Amino acid sequence: MTRIPVPKDSELDDRTLAFIGKLPDLNMVRMLARTGIAPEIYQSVSAIFKDDWFPALDREIMLFRTAYANRSPYEIGFHKAVYSFPDGLVDTILSDNLETLDPWHRRLCEMCDEMAGDTELSPQSVADLVKHYGDYSHATRAIFVMSWFNWLSRFADSTGVPPESEEQLAGVKSPTT
Repeated sequence: MTRIPVPKDSELDDRTLAFIGKLPDLNMVRMLARTGIAPEIYQSVSAIFKDDWFPALDREIMLFRTAYANRSPYEIGFHKAVYSFPDGLVDTILSDNLETLDPWHRRLCEMCDEMAGDTELSPQSVADLVKHYGDYSHATRAIFVMSWFNWLSRFADSTGVPPESEEQLAGVKSPTT
């Protein structure tokens, strides 16, 4: 059940309407528009999903695992509907049995669980990120991505963003293809 209704056009200012008019008409887009800072939010989103900013597979694993750790029905449902992954990978990420993942992606899932549960990463987890990515900047990006997906799942589920219809999802492209 929606806790805060997805806004109609008449509830949004002209600047926001002009901005979201360039995006797919998705419930999350509209709910983010209700904040009044949708263009600013999407500047960060665009950076996160730029191919050369952060490894795409790691980012998507973080997305699904964080949604799983937060028990986020909206995020899991939306991304399962629009993302394309190798068979079985998403099901593994969304389970308690991570044994079939390679060691790095298993560790990444553990860190997503840690951040979702404890709101911060341990010093050992931060050290693992630095070691894996090779520098502080990329480790910081990893922490930002995990934090972003925690924020997003909590925003979606707390506001009650309803699932999109098949019509709304038509034409939405997976960032993993």
